[in-house]
Amino acid sequence: MSFKDLQEQVNFTLKNEINLGLDRIVQFLERVGNPQDQIQVVHIGGTNGKGSTLRFLEGILIEAELKVGVFHSPAYQFINDQISVNGTHITDEEMIEIIQVFTKHGLDQAGLTEFELQTAMAFYYFATIQKVDIALIEVGLGGREDSTNVMTPVLSIITNVGHDHIGFLGSSVEEIAYHKAGIIKSGVPIISGEQKSAAKEVIQKEALQKESPLYFMEEDFFYQLEEGERLSFRSARKSVEELELSLYGDHQAANASLAIMAYTLLIEKLELEYDESVLKAGLLKTVHPGRFEIFQKEPLIILDGAHNEEAIDALVNSIDRKFSKKKIVVLFSALKDKPIEMMVGKLEHIADEIIFTSFDFPRAARAEDICKVSDHHRREFEEDWRMALQTAISRIGNNSVLLITGSLYFISEIRTKLTKGREKK
Repeated sequence: MSFKDLQEQVNFTLKNEINLGLDRIVQFLERVGNPQDQIQVVHIGGTNGKGSTLRFLEGILIEAELKVGVFHSPAYQFINDQISVNGTHITDEEMIEIIQVFTKHGLDQAGLTEFELQTAMAFYYFATIQKVDIALIEVGLGGREDSTNVMTPVLSIITNVGHDHIGFLGSSVEEIAYHKAGIIKSGVPIISGEQKSAAKEVIQKEALQKESPLYFMEEDFFYQLEEGERLSFRSARKSVEELELSLYGDHQAANASLAIMAYTLLIEKLELEYDESVLKAGLLKTVHPGRFEIFQKEPLIILDGAHNEEAIDALVNSIDRKFSKKKIVVLFSALKDKPIEMMVGKLEHIADEIIFTSFDFPRAARAEDICKVSDHHRREFEEDWRMALQTAISRIGNNSVLLITGSLYFISEIRTKLTKGREKK
């Protein structure tokens, strides 16, 4: 179901915009009984890696036989997949049921944005309908004024601070870090993978003010990626060797280590038994659509929602390491407010051919505009992404890779199209 379908089924009004601030959602959640205060939550923010960190932690906690709720954004394919329990998405019927309850409590007068409504639905679903043991809630944008930032979690995670959503969060690392650090709550432990000293100082200052125990990667816990993609992890509490990951790339080893550190802290909070076999199996079973996802093996199609500088760097390094001997065809689209010129420049280093496209989204950049910033000798553009996808697929054979990357909203469209194509066969 799409949000449009949902609105047609249950007549309600929404604002379709980004409008930071907590007043609207706080007032509305009070009307529906403050479900966010009835659940144990891990709150996960950061510029890159928050989705993968969430997925690794979800894998471990499900393996530990907990009932785990997940709220993430944007959708991989359908709005239902943003809200799930132990990997099973909320159903259309359950969404309609929640909207009907919300309508009785003044949804139409609440003036919520689409993301605020989704956040409220997730809290209500986990507290009332599913009664989860723990919910993993991913920040939508920033942190401090993000609509998910309305509860006191048992643990907070800030993966890192990079240049993203500059128009909303500020242009300096310190300004962006200030927004991310807004999820730190009084006395609640905080884990971070951030390495830049300017951003670390902002996080440290907030943790100090809130008297929150703080654990930094490379200070309080460490990881190493061995040959053959084996991960080792150590902290004052635990050391583990020979961990295998289901997600590929150096950056995924960092994300996995954040999840391992989170697990070691949650053991005490949730009164669980530490079990290394749970840890190993959970990491190996982790699935994260659209993040270095090998969608098809022959010919090879990789989907990766690398939508800012740091994510593109991680992607380019992974492709370079793994597929340097293959022909690389890149299909790319992005939102207008992203550093497109820099992203394109980095992708050109690995691309033998590069095709630029656009998609149906208010903030999507035009393919022609993206193409204008490129110097690649084999570049072209096609505004219709369906046509561009067909062209890109026609260019690959057995010794080549089609890398589809850029906006997560774009990846979601592509994934839906490719999945339908698979189902028809």
